[in-house]
Amino acid sequence: MSETQRLFLGFPATSLATPLGLIQDKLSLSGRRIPPEQLHMTLRFLGNLTERQYTSLLSQLSTMALPRFMLRLEQLGCFPRANVVWIGPTTVPVELTTLYQELNNRCGSLKLAPPHRAYRPHVTLFRHPCLPELPAITPLIYRPSELCLYQSTHTEQGPYYRIQSRWPLKD
Repeated sequence: MSETQRLFLGFPATSLATPLGLIQDKLSLSGRRIPPEQLHMTLRFLGNLTERQYTSLLSQLSTMALPRFMLRLEQLGCFPRANVVWIGPTTVPVELTTLYQELNNRCGSLKLAPPHRAYRPHVTLFRHPCLPELPAITPLIYRPSELCLYQSTHTEQGPYYRIQSRWPLKD
C-alpha cells in the first residue's frame, strides 16, 4: 500500500446505472457527469492510512456484521461547497446508521480523524454548480450487496475510483 492513497469505504451503485443515467439525462447539466462504473454511495472517507492502519482496518472489516439494507433514493440535492448534484434518501434506515456508527468507532480506535460533517448518504450524479431548483424524480430502490474499499485518484477528467477490497452484506 502506498502512503499517498486516498481511501474511502462505500457501496457500489452500478446496479442503478440505467435509472440513474436517465435522471442524469433529465437534468441535462453541462457539468461533469459521473460515469456509470463510478457511481457509488460513500460510507466513510478514510484519507491516507499508514500500513498498520490499513492492515488493521481490513482485519476489522472482515469481522464486522455488515447488514443488508434498502434505501429509497427520492430526493435530488446539491452540496454547494463540494460543487456536486446528488440523489439520496429522505430517511436513513437504522441498519445503515448503526453500521456507520460502528465503523466510526472502529476508525477511532485506529486513530483516524472523525468525520467533519454529519453523514448524508447520497450518490453523486454530477460535478456541477448547483441549480436553484431541482426537479422532482421518481424514487429508486437501492439495495447494496457489498461494502467496498475504494482508492480515489485525481485525474484531468476528475476523480477516478478503484475498488481495492470487497465485503458482502448479509441478510
